[in-house]
Amino acid sequence: MAAAPESIDGGKPFYYCQKGPMVLGEAPIYRASDSTLHWVECLSEPPALYILKVDPDTGDAIGDARVLTLEDSVTVVFFRKDKPGSYIGAYYQGVCFIDEETGKLEVVKEIIPTNQRDELRFNDGGIDAKGRFWLAEIDKKAMAYGPNKLPASYGTPRGRLWRYDPDGSLHLMIEDGVICGNGLGWSPDNKTSELQILSDIILC
Repeated sequence: MAAAPESIDGGKPFYYCQKGPMVLGEAPIYRASDSTLHWVECLSEPPALYILKVDPDTGDAIGDARVLTLEDSVTVVFFRKDKPGSYIGAYYQGVCFIDEETGKLEVVKEIIPTNQRDELRFNDGGIDAKGRFWLAEIDKKAMAYGPNKLPASYGTPRGRLWRYDPDGSLHLMIEDGVICGNGLGWSPDNKTSELQILSDIILC
C-alpha cells in the first residue's frame, strides 16, 4: 500500500502584490547582480512585468515591486546576453524584445497572424546552452477541452514548437500536435530536450 502524501507547512506568503491577487503570474527569473526577481502577469488587463528587489541572503522581498504595463500578453522572458536592461520573450504572437525601463515591446518575429489570435497563442519557452530561444504554442480550442479530454474527432492539434537563434533565424521544430507547450528543459549533456504537453512528454 502506497504511503499517504506528505504535507508540509509552506510558511507565510513571500510577497503580496500591491494591486491584489494576480490572474496568472509566470516565468520568474532572478538577477544576482542587483538581487532582483522578474516575472510577468500575462492574463491581466493590461498585462504587466514585475521587478522586485529581494534580500540576497534571506530572499525576503524589499519594498513593492516595480510594475511595467506591457502592450501585449507576454508569457515568458529571459535576460539578453550582453544587452543590459533588455529581455527576450514570447508575446502572444511570437518573439519580442522588452525594454526593462519602459516596458516597451519590440516585435522581432511575428509568427502567429493576428487573424489567428482566437486559435493560437504562445505559452512557455526556454533558452538552451547555445543561447537559442525555444518557444511553444497553445492550440486554444484544443486546450478548452481540458486535460486528456480532446476527442479523436478534433484531429491533430495545431500548436507548434519554434526555435529563434541568436543570428535572427527562426526554425520550426515541431510542426503540429502540440496542445499546450509547457516546461521546456534540457538534459545535462544538452543532447535531449523535453517539452511537456499537458500530461505527455515529447523528446526532441
